[in-house]
Parts: sequence; structure tokens; C-alpha cells
Amino acid sequence: MAEKGRPNPLDENPIRPVRLGPLDLPANLVLAPMHRHTHRALRLLCRRAGAALAHTEMLTPEEVLGAGGAKAANPGAPGLASSPRDRPLGVQLLPRESEPLAEAVALLAERGQADLVDLNFACPSRRVVASGRGGAMLRRPDPAVRLVEAAVRASALPVTIKMRLGWTDSEEDLALALDIARRAVEAGAAAVTLHARSVVQGYHGRADWMTIARWARDLEAPVFGSGDLRSPEAILAMLRQTRCAGASLARGALGAPWIFRQALDLAAHGAYEPVTTDERRETILSHFAGLAEQYGERAAVRLMRQEGQYYARGMKGARALRAALQSVGTTAEFRHAVVRYVAEKATPHRQEGGL
Repeated sequence: MAEKGRPNPLDENPIRPVRLGPLDLPANLVLAPMHRHTHRALRLLCRRAGAALAHTEMLTPEEVLGAGGAKAANPGAPGLASSPRDRPLGVQLLPRESEPLAEAVALLAERGQADLVDLNFACPSRRVVASGRGGAMLRRPDPAVRLVEAAVRASALPVTIKMRLGWTDSEEDLALALDIARRAVEAGAAAVTLHARSVVQGYHGRADWMTIARWARDLEAPVFGSGDLRSPEAILAMLRQTRCAGASLARGALGAPWIFRQALDLAAHGAYEPVTTDERRETILSHFAGLAEQYGERAAVRLMRQEGQYYARGMKGARALRAALQSVGTTAEFRHAVVRYVAEKATPHRQEGGL
């Protein structure tokens, strides 16, 4: 219960502007970087729904530079394709060594391909961790901080970092991760995103929002919370309970880019419209068209076999749609499957959640 005479945080609108270095975002809802998912097509759909910032899928600095380094840099590196509507854009890098990271950041700034660079110290993938990147950096505090310093020195682009609670959820690892975050902010990091699970935890179990609140209180930089943000209600609950600077939406936005619109409406009006059948169908088709424009028809069909699994969540006829998408091979077949199975009789139910 709020103290008498003080506003109750549960009554406040937690959607507000946020500043990241020179970037002024009109709202504090962002699309997180997700490997193999945050292509330009999804980013544009989420922006249309209200995401104030979107990130590319993660790239290594070496992928940005190309095999020959900066002199042979690769402007067509996977994930870097963008458009004027796709800004401000955060490019997430998965670094291990300072020199290629600095070269990649400088190149992104020189070419105007990024408005922000995010360093991934969070990925729990066994392959990534075994390579000494991602979540492995949470066991190497000094090299992690040196990477931040190198990125900050390389250009005027704001540098942010994505982290986890720690390698494990032991008190020692939790303290070490927070210390890395503090030192990163001192080195010039403009913000920290905390996925509130440990590296060992992966994507299992509940996210620890209490630790998000602790980091938001203790760090001298904006903290964005991530984890278990699968409904508009959950987004507002996390923002209100933790008092963090913003919400970074990842898997909750897959197959549901409208979640940004719903969260904004819920914050402003106390209610939101559930996704309609027409909106779901047109969003799926728009997602496919965006992928086809960037990668071609065959690649778009292949990619949408996976993305379509997410769009089918929460609707009647989901099994039939999922099965149909596995067998399509052309644009015409894809459109036919979507129009057939995402029909009025397949009206989705509204997600429910409490604050």
C-alpha cells in the first residue's frame, strides 16, 4: 500500500520518454535483439505498433568487418539491412576482443548504419559461450570492461550492454555481474539491459524482477528490464514493480508485434483491444512480404515456417496453420495457407494477465 499523501506507483503511467546518450526516445518500450528473428521485417512491424527502438539480430564484429577487416568491410553483412523507417536502430555486437570491436563500431558510425551499439554479454548458447563470447564475459570482468571502453572510444555512438544476473544465481556471481555493470557505466555505457535470469538458467524458470529493481536503483544509468514480458499486463507490472527505465521485449514480441500497441493503450487508457483476426492475418502477410523483399521468396518461405509457429499461438486452428506452413514452397501457397487458416472462425482469444 502506498504511503498516505504519496502517489501509488501502481497508478502511475510507466510509459515515458527515455534518453540514451544523444538519443531521445519518445517511449521506453524497445524490441530486443534476437538471433534469427529481428530481421528488418519484424523491426518495422514492431515500430509501427509503438516500439521506440529496435535492434538487429546479434552479429560478431568480424561479421561486420568481413574477412579482410575494415578495409574489406562488408556493408551487406547479415542483419545490417535497414531503411529510413527503421530508425533509430541499435546494432548488437557479440565481441570477444577489443581491436575488431573498435573497428566494427567505428565502421558502423562512419557508414551511418547504427544509431546505437549494444554489446552482448548475455547469450547463454553453448556454442557462443564456448567461444568466449556472450554470457562467458560475466566470468571475465576485466576483459568485459575493456570491451566497453574500446567501443566507447571508437565513435560517438552510444554504447549499451545486455547482461544477465550472473553466470549462476549464486551470491558471488550476482555481485560480480553487478560490479561489471557498474564498471561498464563508469567506462561510458549509456544504458544496461538486464535479462533477469542467469546464464546457466538459459530461458528456463521465472525471471527475477527483484534484481532488475536493485540494478535500477544502484546503477547510474538507465536499466531496461527483460524477461517474462509476454503480455501487456506483464510489461506494465514489471515497469511499475521495478521502477526501471524501460522494457526490452524479446520472445513476447515474436508472433505478436501488436503487443507494443496493447501495452501503450493499457498504460494510457486502462484497456486495450485484443488482436483481431484481420490484424493477425495482415501482419503475417506483411511479415512475409518484408522478408521476401530483403531475402527473396525462397528464403522468406523458409523463415516464415518458423515465425508462423509464433503467430499461431493463442488462436483456434493453430495446429492446422502450423502444419500447413511446413509444406508451403511459394508465395502463392503461403498466402493461401494464411488466408485459409487465419479466418474469422479462428478468432484468437485475448491474453489475460494481472497487475
